[in-house]
Amino acid sequence: MDTGYGKGEADPSSGFASRAMHSMAATVRPFVSKRALKAYLGIIIFLFTAIFMIFISTVAYGIFYYRFIPQVGLERIVHLQFGDGYPWGTASLGSGLVSSQPYDVQVELELPRTPSNLAAGNFMLDLALLSRPSASAETGLNTSVAALSQSRRPAILTYASPLVDTASKLSFMPFYVLGWHREAETLQVPMMERVQFARGWRNLPDSLRLEIHSSETMQVYKAKVMFRARFTGLRWVMYNWRLTSFVVFGCLFWSVSMVSAGVVWVILATLLSGGGEPPRAVVKAEDRSGTPIKAEEDDEPIFPAEIPESSSKAPKIKRDEDSEEEEVKEEEEEEEAVKEEESEALAEAEAEAEEDSREDRGEGPSGAAGIGTAVESAHARGVQRRRSHHFRDNQA
Repeated sequence: MDTGYGKGEADPSSGFASRAMHSMAATVRPFVSKRALKAYLGIIIFLFTAIFMIFISTVAYGIFYYRFIPQVGLERIVHLQFGDGYPWGTASLGSGLVSSQPYDVQVELELPRTPSNLAAGNFMLDLALLSRPSASAETGLNTSVAALSQSRRPAILTYASPLVDTASKLSFMPFYVLGWHREAETLQVPMMERVQFARGWRNLPDSLRLEIHSSETMQVYKAKVMFRARFTGLRWVMYNWRLTSFVVFGCLFWSVSMVSAGVVWVILATLLSGGGEPPRAVVKAEDRSGTPIKAEEDDEPIFPAEIPESSSKAPKIKRDEDSEEEEVKEEEEEEEAVKEEESEALAEAEAEAEEDSREDRGEGPSGAAGIGTAVESAHARGVQRRRSHHFRDNQA
C-alpha cells in the first residue's frame, strides 16, 4: 500500500508520536530517578518510624502515669475487738501509700443511737500508723514496731431533744418498719491533715491501729479508716487535666523518641559507610577546543531512544572519539600516499639513471649521483605535501 511518502521523507504521525513519547519520558524521568527512589524510601521509613514511635510514646506515658500518680483513695475496714479494755482494731495498709505525698486521714464510724452511746457523750479516737516490723537478731521473729504518725481526736453523736427525737422516729416509722432505714448515725472524724512520709520503704506505714476511748461501753456497727491523697504541682495537673496532659506529654515522648531514632540512624549510617567506597571510574575526553570532559559512573546513561530526532548534534564525547579516529585514519592515508610517492619517485630515478647509463655507456658516478638526487627530491616533495596538508587542516 502506497503511503505517499518517499524514502527521504518522514511520516509526520510517527514524528509526533516520538516527540510525545520523548516529552512524557522527560516528564516522568525525575520521578523515577535514583534520587527520587531514595527519597521515596526515606519518606516511607520515616512514616513507619513515626507511627511506631506514637505507639511507644502512648505506652511510655501510661507507664509514667501509673508510676507517678499514686492511688487517690485508700480505705481499710477495722474490725474492733471488745472485752479487753477499750475497743481496738488493726488493719494492714500494704503498698498503697507513697513517699513525699500529702494525705488526709479520717475515721468513719457507724454508731447506733443506743442509750449507752448517747450517755457516753464525747469519746476519743486514737489512730496510729505503724512501720514495718523489724526482726529480732536472737529469735528471728518480728518484735519491734514503731509509730510513724499518731493522732487523737474527739467525737460525739448528734444531740436531739426528746421531742425532736420522738417526732423524727414517728415520721420515719414506715422506713424503720420496712427496713429501708435504721436508727444509726455515721460519724466522719478527721484525724490527720496533709501527713506525708519520708523517702524509703522503712518510712512508709505498713499497718494501722485504731482505739475508741470512752467512759461508757460503746456499741459500733462499723469502723473504717480512709486515706485521701492531696495532689500538688505536676501530679495535680496530670490528675485533673488528664487529656491535656496526655497530649502534651505524649508529644514530648514522641519528640524525644524521634530524635533518639534519628541519632541512632545517623550513627549506624556513619558506621556502615565508614569503610569508604571504592574509587569511581572517571572517563576523560576532550572536545575540539581541547577542554577535558569528565563523565562519572553516577551520571545517568543517555540512550539513543531518548535523544530527539530533530537534534543534529551527537554527544561531545562521541564526537571527540570520532574526530580522533578520523585524524588517525587521515594520518595513515597520508603516510601511505608519501610512501607511494617515494616509491614512484625512486622508480623514476632508477629509470632515468638507466637511461643516462645507456647514453654515457659506463659513467657510474654520475648515474649514482642522479639516483641519490632523485630520491632526496622525492622525499622532500612528500614531506612538503604532508606539511601543507596539516597546515590546511589546522586552518580549517
